[in-house]
Amino acid sequence: MLAHPPDLGRKAWEQYLEKDELDPRLVRDMVASSWQRCRLLNVNPLVSSGGEVEQLRLLEQRRSEKEQLIRVARPFLRDLSYFVSGTDFQVILTDENGLLLEVAGDARIVDRTRRVHLCPGADWSEASRGTNAIGTAIVEKAPVEISAWEHFRAENQFLTCSAAPIFDSLGKITGLIDVSGDFRQANPHTMGMVVSAVRAIESQLRLEDAANRLYAASRYSNALLHGITDGFVAIDAAGIVTEINLRGGEIFGVNPALAKGFPMEKVFQNDAPLLQVIKNGKEYENLEILVGKTGKRIRSSGSALRNESGAIVGAVAFFRETGPSQPVRRAPAVFCSHRYEFDDIVGDSPAMRVARDWAALASTCASTVLILGESGTGKEVFANAIHNASARSRGPFLAINCAAMPEGLIESELFGYSDGSFTGARKGGQAGKFEMANGGTVFLDEIGEMSPGMQAKLLRVLQERTVSRIGSSLEIPVDIRIIAATHCDLSSDVAAGRFREDLYYRLAVLEVKIPPLRERRQDIPRLARALIAKLSARLERPPVEIDASCLQRLAAYSWPGNVRQMENLLERALIRSRGGATLTAENLDLPELDLPELELPAPAPAAPELTAPGSPAPQLPLPERPVLEPPLEGALRNAAGSSSTGQPAVPPPPAASSLREIEKQAIAEALNACRGNIRQTAARLGIARNTLYRKMQDYGLLPAENR
Repeated sequence: MLAHPPDLGRKAWEQYLEKDELDPRLVRDMVASSWQRCRLLNVNPLVSSGGEVEQLRLLEQRRSEKEQLIRVARPFLRDLSYFVSGTDFQVILTDENGLLLEVAGDARIVDRTRRVHLCPGADWSEASRGTNAIGTAIVEKAPVEISAWEHFRAENQFLTCSAAPIFDSLGKITGLIDVSGDFRQANPHTMGMVVSAVRAIESQLRLEDAANRLYAASRYSNALLHGITDGFVAIDAAGIVTEINLRGGEIFGVNPALAKGFPMEKVFQNDAPLLQVIKNGKEYENLEILVGKTGKRIRSSGSALRNESGAIVGAVAFFRETGPSQPVRRAPAVFCSHRYEFDDIVGDSPAMRVARDWAALASTCASTVLILGESGTGKEVFANAIHNASARSRGPFLAINCAAMPEGLIESELFGYSDGSFTGARKGGQAGKFEMANGGTVFLDEIGEMSPGMQAKLLRVLQERTVSRIGSSLEIPVDIRIIAATHCDLSSDVAAGRFREDLYYRLAVLEVKIPPLRERRQDIPRLARALIAKLSARLERPPVEIDASCLQRLAAYSWPGNVRQMENLLERALIRSRGGATLTAENLDLPELDLPELELPAPAPAAPELTAPGSPAPQLPLPERPVLEPPLEGALRNAAGSSSTGQPAVPPPPAASSLREIEKQAIAEALNACRGNIRQTAARLGIARNTLYRKMQDYGLLPAENR
């Protein structure tokens, strides 16, 4: 609010421009200091903004960098906009440099403010716009009001502006809230509203920063806990295990994830000295103890945990094995790049609950596991979660795609080779993946693509638990667990002679059937949000919201590529959103016409109990026709013809002989289109080269010299 009539103030401004003289009776000290800075910065007070353009590219970048500030401030901007509606005022959010990020408010003032570029993407620092509430508040680091003739540039003198800087938890300016409008409508309470909104925004930002620091500290503490070489266990006042690290699980012979929540005596299976600590407070140090379950001798130190009043609320113990020192095992050269837990598997549909129950059951034993599911359903995530919840979690997890390796290379990769076994072999030989995974888990993806010769060698590893490197007769013992996965119907492959029956029964001790995404549509909203959070972290972007129209489009699609396809599509949508705070249906790049919807199967059966040794493994329902890779299946559908309306024809299921003819025709046409190039043909059909070779051999399509 001005303390003097506008005419007098205008004369004081003109006097400064003409004579460089300041009238202290009319010009406030803060305004005078700002005018002097503008002179030093060579700001032209009479220039017009008509030729200027907004910095749209910089605006997009800054909005992305300031996502947290914008997200927290938006509710308060809406409230302020409501208060000033109908008063020729607008509410503005800027970054710490005075770049306008968001503008909202009365439409009647928009035309006038746009003429002076008071709009998103404009720079309102003092160096750019002269004295104004935004730029001057940033310099002063305090709330500022600038009205009418106090603006250094003449074109801005129709405005009155009230601005206050937003400080982060470190005391640095992170943004600014401003309310600007016609100076004739100035209200003495405007600054109070702006300051109140700024204080609320600062409080919310501090809460979020504190929560982020606590989360980071928790992750750091967990990493330290599980990384120490000593075993560790914590119990509450009732003797219930609240924490146990990986080394502690090894010493006690239990799964750490499953031991939490159980009484200490159940885990220790003996009279645990730590229980006496919570009963009488008597602590101990370097005490030799015999572990009941494993028979190991350990040395332990236990201490009580007390609250502020001195009452015992729990106890902790550290322990290590006694006896001769164990040789340090060399860390394997290859590990899985991710560490998944069962909590990372998103989905509460009945079929997903059954799959998760089967997988949890598999983590409690060392039996081989066969994971069945279409491409992109997350078979490796399940395999990794089984490994990390098992007693082998401290060992390596090696994932090998049997379809991605040429047949001549996969044997040396899995079994290794000895010195001089073939031309180009590394001097001294090379350990194979089975040796590297000793004490851990080997995940064999696309096991159905493995050649008959390799199937026989894998069967011997499963039976004998030894491997021989190529060029060597030495048998090397290995302690590994095999988890296999496939999108094929191995039972049909066994019947057709493409897969060994004895190997199938060795692998399928436990089966985990992962449903395709189209059969668990109720999981799509939660899965989409989880993927967006993961992608945002990977792309170093703040998380975004997903509106209802976007979720409806995602739920209506049939997802032939399953979770992998959804992740790919959401990453593209996130990039196309250009840093927006919400994903909408317009950001999605889904086909307009989708494949015909599939009939949902009956609810999956409840998770079975672990079968006794020698009992038949529980079998999951098998499809009534051969499972084809989605792109090849589409090629067959196209080969079968389309309806006269242009829509894909949906004929009745063909007999096995006619389906083979259609598949043969599709492969032959693809080979002809690619001029016999095997790599291009496999890519065109969407199948692995090994699969294409096998099908060409089955249908007699190989050249005579290669048969």
